[in-house]
Amino acid sequence: MSVRHGVRRRSRSAIERLRRLIRYKLIIPVFRSPHPPEYTARGVAIGVLWGLTPLMGFQTAGILSTWLLIRTLTGRDSSVVQALIWVWVNNPITMIPMYYVFYVTGLWMTGTSGSLGGYDAFVALWQQSEAEPTFVARIALLARVVGVALVAGCVPYALAGSWISYHWALGIARARRRRISDPARVAPRA
Repeated sequence: MSVRHGVRRRSRSAIERLRRLIRYKLIIPVFRSPHPPEYTARGVAIGVLWGLTPLMGFQTAGILSTWLLIRTLTGRDSSVVQALIWVWVNNPITMIPMYYVFYVTGLWMTGTSGSLGGYDAFVALWQQSEAEPTFVARIALLARVVGVALVAGCVPYALAGSWISYHWALGIARARRRRISDPARVAPRA
């Protein structure tokens, strides 16, 4: 236990802190959105859709384009903030393993029998690309070696992840609305 400003606090492990951060920055905002549940769910789905693509660096532009396109064509709005939060499903920690799965799936989908020689060789390629002098040169190297398979392989994950996240967020938001609208169902917190 640590003492801060006269209040005793329990020390938390890194996993507990990460879980708490995810809960308060990702989950709770879905619960507490003042907008209709569909608005929030569409934002989450757009974020996960772009988060499950290998387009790191271009995902924000993709989110804004998708938001504008859906809003213009269907008249349905969505939470850009939620999309920008949930795009972080793809982050520096998850990026290489996700891209490897996309690559292997893409090889299977395109019928390409070639392989980079397993996960270790795939990671080595990413590390090799870091030696390139510019960001453009790095992207060009990666696109040349793994591009088609990587992009093709992300499509099923992006579509399925978007669909699943939409229904998950919609269920959470609707359940909260029901709980708030029915005071008899709200139990006092201990």
